[in-house]
Amino acid sequence: MARATTRDVPRDPDVGDGSALEQEVIALRRELRLMQLANEELERLVVRDTLTPLFNRRHFITCLAERLSRLERYGTQSALVFIDVNGMKRINDTYGHSAGDLALLHIARLLASSVRATDIAARVGGDEFALLLDGVTEEAANEKAAHLAEMIAQTECRFGEEHLPLSAAFGCTALREGDNDFAAIARADMAMYAAKRGNGN
Repeated sequence: MARATTRDVPRDPDVGDGSALEQEVIALRRELRLMQLANEELERLVVRDTLTPLFNRRHFITCLAERLSRLERYGTQSALVFIDVNGMKRINDTYGHSAGDLALLHIARLLASSVRATDIAARVGGDEFALLLDGVTEEAANEKAAHLAEMIAQTECRFGEEHLPLSAAFGCTALREGDNDFAAIARADMAMYAAKRGNGN
């Protein structure tokens, strides 16, 4: 990214040398703004997934640790939801990886539009997603998962002329006192695979 410097600022021939300092300040302010924008972009890249608009696994784990700490200190409830997209290998093999990427992006957008600003939606693996839902019981998380599963199955996803049939398996757990991130993730993961072995939703 090109950065503005004082050498890039054109001098006004109608202005005397007395305003040189003002022009220097203006140039420095522009350079500072460009640096701030570059830093914001770097921060975004650190916490965001490369394909979808969601957070990445690294940021998700950080947020999970924060929720567990809040639970221990204040008793604040949160729930963890793990999501595994069904049939991604078949989509990739049949329509190509561009179709697979489109399917993942489609689901990511549905998830992003369905959570609150205080919640965390992340892509944590190739075809796996996770949600951290603030102030939510396990029962409420299961209701949310059922709603999302229905939305994913019923919202059309098209790749050119092809309709991509999408569904996902969900596993939910409330965060518990004494949990670490590994225990909470393992519990949600087991619930998700139990759902997958059942009916896939």
